[in-house]
Amino acid sequence: MSGSRHTTAGPHHEGGVPEAPPPSDRDLTRRLRRSFASGAVDQAVCDLLYRRHRAAVLACARACCRVPQDAEDLVSEAFMRTFQAVRSGAGPRDGWRPYLLTVVRHTAIEWRAGDGRTVLTPDVEAWCRPGPAGGDPQRQLLDSEDRRLVARSFHTLPERWKAVLWHTLVEDDCPHHVPLLLGITPSAVTSLAFRAREGLREAYLTAHLVAAPDERCRGYGPALGAAARRRGRPAGRGLARHLESCRFCSRAYAELLDLDAALRTGACAVLADR
Repeated sequence: MSGSRHTTAGPHHEGGVPEAPPPSDRDLTRRLRRSFASGAVDQAVCDLLYRRHRAAVLACARACCRVPQDAEDLVSEAFMRTFQAVRSGAGPRDGWRPYLLTVVRHTAIEWRAGDGRTVLTPDVEAWCRPGPAGGDPQRQLLDSEDRRLVARSFHTLPERWKAVLWHTLVEDDCPHHVPLLLGITPSAVTSLAFRAREGLREAYLTAHLVAAPDERCRGYGPALGAAARRRGRPAGRGLARHLESCRFCSRAYAELLDLDAALRTGACAVLADR
């Protein structure tokens, strides 16, 4: 899922000349819309978006389908539909990944209901139940994807944080009861709830990261989520140095900045700042 401003130095060539940071999904979408409006197709932008998100989209497609070839077909179809949506004035405006993953699931369900050639995994069969009447089906699917990521992020939190979030956000207990339930003072509940909500947002950002191809990068995922929430230079010289030299993580950080900007402007109702 306002644009982001990058404060870290971009990757460097061997000669020490700084390389421009990779464009964000929002920037690429604007370029793509301009090219469509002029009657052309910016193939370089399409290729960049495809390379950037293909691994995550393929992983999602494989989780939906029991047949590898069906997963490959789903990936192609998801990108084609998304490019067509952008051409028509719809489609993603910030991060492409949540949108693409939703299109994968939606398309898999359509194929199942059509010629039946795609055999879905048991997990995805649950998505085939009819939704509530009325409303925008695409919006409902996007909201479902958000809820899935939020639930996964919630379960990564410390038990104390999960408890305060459950009582204050899910159960919406009376404020006077929560301190008694948790055995702490009202001011401690307020402080704990603030830290827990922030931790959930960081975990939610981290949940959008695709697995890094390099073992050295995999330990930086949670740090990237935290750095994106702070909107400044990433904490710790180790992470800052890594972003200067690693194009994969630098691009991932730019994507998280875009997603965090969407959170701050209320694009994700589940985690929007209150």
